[in-house]
Amino acid sequence: MRVMKKINVKNVSIQGALIAVLLVVCLFSAVNYVDNITRRNIGIGFGFLDDTAGFSISQTLIEYDESDTFGRTFAVGLLNTLVASFVSIVLATLLGFLVGLLRMSKNKLVSQSALVYVELLRNIPPLLHVLFWYQVVFLNILPPFKESFILGDWLYINVRGITVPELAARQTASSFNILLFISLVAIIFLSIAKKKQVVRGIHKAMWPWQLGALVLPVAFALLFKPYDIILPELSRFKFSSGMTIRPELFSIVVALSTYTSTYISEIVRSSIIAVPKGQMEAAKSLGFSPWKRLRLIIIPQALRTMIPPVTNQYLNIIKNTSLGMAVAYPDLTAVFAGTTLNQTGRALEVMVMVMLTYLSISLFTSVVMNWYNKSIIDKKGEMLSIEEIPLEIE
Repeated sequence: MRVMKKINVKNVSIQGALIAVLLVVCLFSAVNYVDNITRRNIGIGFGFLDDTAGFSISQTLIEYDESDTFGRTFAVGLLNTLVASFVSIVLATLLGFLVGLLRMSKNKLVSQSALVYVELLRNIPPLLHVLFWYQVVFLNILPPFKESFILGDWLYINVRGITVPELAARQTASSFNILLFISLVAIIFLSIAKKKQVVRGIHKAMWPWQLGALVLPVAFALLFKPYDIILPELSRFKFSSGMTIRPELFSIVVALSTYTSTYISEIVRSSIIAVPKGQMEAAKSLGFSPWKRLRLIIIPQALRTMIPPVTNQYLNIIKNTSLGMAVAYPDLTAVFAGTTLNQTGRALEVMVMVMLTYLSISLFTSVVMNWYNKSIIDKKGEMLSIEEIPLEIE
């Protein structure tokens, strides 16, 4: 007992000493930080968010000009980051699933081509992917502004980006947006209800209700026209109307989606291989077509081991959007942690806001993916087997 008490006292003493050292270091750093910014006449706090920014941003999803505040620049950078992340995640998932399935093809040419794709792209740093697509492809392959590739009056493609029609909101736009949101929520709710019914052995068609929920906003749009479509108009040096998607966004999206798809493809392939062969043999004996075997039996069981590592790749995409700073894409890092920080000098406040924002986005993504992972696993933590899900064979 005495030996144990001595060990406990020793452990507590060591831990207490480490905590004390850490507190001293933090206190020393805080005192030096306050002293340094005081000498530079830099204030402390987040009041700078109400100051005028005084600089322009090349691509914005909301209205912005130089007279807006630094708080507005934060919103602009955040939205640009979310757009790049969402589009990259969707494309990387689709491309990763496709390449993963091609890797398992019995056709040697197809499987080896997919292998070359994976090994070539995933062994090159993502920053070089971004620079390649921007410097080599978009700036040197696309035509100059005066020689734009034109498709009717709707699409203009040149070195400055892709210009498409712009939507101008009318008075009924807010009502349409609310109706569209409600319809999407209803469709998701009906999909979840359908899965619960299938588990219980109930096969009740939900698609008519889902189709009805989809038709409502479409009918509203046709009747009330909540948005006006403004076609691009080409002036001497720029477009006087229309919306231009700049090559910086294309570069970061294509680079991150192709790079991450190589990892997702290997996750998909290994997860499918992990499904017991008996499941495939049982499906064949029941007369399932190859597509039904994949959709109804293999993929649902492979998702259990697939989702956690795929979630990690989604988080990597979100964090890697900051690489867009290398090609001047106005994401959160470039706009707020770059230009705003340089103009205000509020290093601590700016970096804390940016880091907490990335942390919040990543945590939200993890929560959503964990929820989806639990939705395909029963309460016992086991994947619902084919015997537990009654399936109708056509």
